[in-house]
Amino acid sequence: MWYRYIIGVILIFTIYFLLYYFQVHSSFATNLLFYSFSKKDQTSRHTAIILAKTPSVRVLKHLNALIHVGVDAFVMCDEQPSKYTNETNRLLYVNDESLAQYGLNRNRVWDRVFVWLYHQISIDYVWLMEDDLTWTNVHHMVDLFDKYANNSADLLSRNIIYRNPGTLGWMWWPKVFLKILPENKWSGSLNMLSRVSRRLINAHQYYVQQLLSERKKLNLTQFDNNYYYQEFLIPTVGHMFNLTMLIYDHSKMDVFFLALTENNIRDSLANGKRIFHAVKHDSPLLINATVIKKK
Repeated sequence: MWYRYIIGVILIFTIYFLLYYFQVHSSFATNLLFYSFSKKDQTSRHTAIILAKTPSVRVLKHLNALIHVGVDAFVMCDEQPSKYTNETNRLLYVNDESLAQYGLNRNRVWDRVFVWLYHQISIDYVWLMEDDLTWTNVHHMVDLFDKYANNSADLLSRNIIYRNPGTLGWMWWPKVFLKILPENKWSGSLNMLSRVSRRLINAHQYYVQQLLSERKKLNLTQFDNNYYYQEFLIPTVGHMFNLTMLIYDHSKMDVFFLALTENNIRDSLANGKRIFHAVKHDSPLLINATVIKKK
């Protein structure tokens, strides 16, 4: 009877091994999500970075779609991506210690992407997009990128405002005044989808260092952290250096400050909109956003 016992043990071990193998294989396939599509077009002139808290499946699908149509795309994560996936060569992260060297501790993922860009001197222009921006078809993003491929503007944004009597109600204006960033240079921009130049990245780095020096001179209770808010800091440092800042064509884009509902998306589609913000859910109406297909 002993041989039956041995056969039973071997059978149980074999079943356990097979179950373990398929579990690991399934997990590995999920981690390699953005490598499972066909080879990307190598002719792209565009670089783009999705800003996300974590590399969720939804974020990785959008990354896949951009890569497939030839965009040199990455995801900047606010949390260490290795906690979520084993494959991280297109997932970026800058640790808190690196941010602290610049005195940055507010905008998190926006801080991380700019500190990373400070050192990527080969990047002349880069599109930045928040992870709740989506589209009906990724080719609409490429069309927008192509439209400005030969435009030398240092900031392309959905909207740009300047400090004047008509904009005093904007909530992100600093309440404390600093000589290094005079009020007549204060600007604001809407950056859920924006493009920045190397010149603007360098200007950002310069003034972040200036703000850190200023903070060391003042008590922390006297310093207004709105100076670091990305929708203020990015255009204001551009204005300080007299860089070119433009509002891009957003005729096919729908922007809402609250999360768009299915009814909002349905109405926008009827009005010819093809790029959307903010979409916090997997909308059945936008099911083709990450489908890989020819234009």
